[in-house]
Amino acid sequence: MKRENGFSLIELMVAMGILIVITGVAVSALVQTQQATYAIAQEANTQENLRAGMHFLVRDLMQAGEGIPAGGISIPNTAAGTSAIIRPGIGGAFPNNPTAFSVVVPGSQWGAAATTVNAQTGAVLVGGATDTITIFYADNSLLSSAACTATGAPCPLDSAPVTSAAAPVCTGIIAATGLTVTLAPHCFTLPGTPTPIQQGDLIMFQNINGTALELVTNVNAGGNILTFAAAGDPSGLNGGAQPNGTVAAINASAVPTVITRVWMITYYINTATNPAQPQLIRQVNYPGYPAAAATYPPQQIADAIEWLNFTYDINASTDVAGTYPNGPGDAPTPVAPDTSFQVRAVNVLLGGRSEYPVVIGSSRQFFRNNLSTQVSIRSLSFVNQFNTSATAPD
Repeated sequence: MKRENGFSLIELMVAMGILIVITGVAVSALVQTQQATYAIAQEANTQENLRAGMHFLVRDLMQAGEGIPAGGISIPNTAAGTSAIIRPGIGGAFPNNPTAFSVVVPGSQWGAAATTVNAQTGAVLVGGATDTITIFYADNSLLSSAACTATGAPCPLDSAPVTSAAAPVCTGIIAATGLTVTLAPHCFTLPGTPTPIQQGDLIMFQNINGTALELVTNVNAGGNILTFAAAGDPSGLNGGAQPNGTVAAINASAVPTVITRVWMITYYINTATNPAQPQLIRQVNYPGYPAAAATYPPQQIADAIEWLNFTYDINASTDVAGTYPNGPGDAPTPVAPDTSFQVRAVNVLLGGRSEYPVVIGSSRQFFRNNLSTQVSIRSLSFVNQFNTSATAPD
């Protein structure tokens, strides 16, 4: 009998088995490739968030102290030397009751408790307190009118006093209580710049008697009358009733006073909005003011940032050995009698994770990474580290 052409059942089963094995291997390789691609994307996203956060931090720290007096900025305080200024974006008063703001205000463990997520169960885990930092620098881009120079070119706002009998003769008025400032239009044309003074701005007053800081609560339509009312002030800076650190305390009609817009930048971790996705926040001045249309809302600059930590280089530390376990170059905060005015450099550590878990093998997990750097405070870094015959101790 002649054999018919074709495959036997056994041959078909063997072929199908081989095909299934090849298909399984191909599918497995495809799944692994997809997982690897997704994991790489999540790892890149983590790096991007860390770099974004560090970029903003470094940029602000490099400007810290620009245009700020060496003694800092005085704030309203009592006869006993205590203050109750509200921390922006965090709430509560600044610890240790400072009577003046240094250009960098450390906030060791002032922030929210760190949160993360169990990749297997999705449960939110809570850890230790994160740090905050507040940075001050003057806005040297705010220009007054052309009348302040002989050539007619604009000049910085603080180049002419609000009141002056000398050229240019400025006939402005600073209320004795510090409630209002009226600028002479021929010396100051505001608004009229790309970033005019507005509600929520911080204005530093400076004369031979000292400094003071107030928050603008209103600007008239002409832009030449600034109001610093205590009612509704979210900062507590417009506290004219305090005996020290106020405009009223340094104000004198015969003393020329200049004003400067100051930026108060605070960084902190926000876990309240979504504990599973903590965010790094950059807060300019005070949030939510005015309530109807917040001038400076919180800026969410990086997602899934689980840790924010700062340590400081404390120059000329006067504390006994052992006060700073890691040395005064890696201090979490100045310890009395050292103060934040001795900070010369800031060490920054950001810890972040991927926004979503990835599957590696049979387990779900997050990618985690950190980024660190040191920033020297430009206005404070260059100090004389060498004794001379005039300064050396006997």
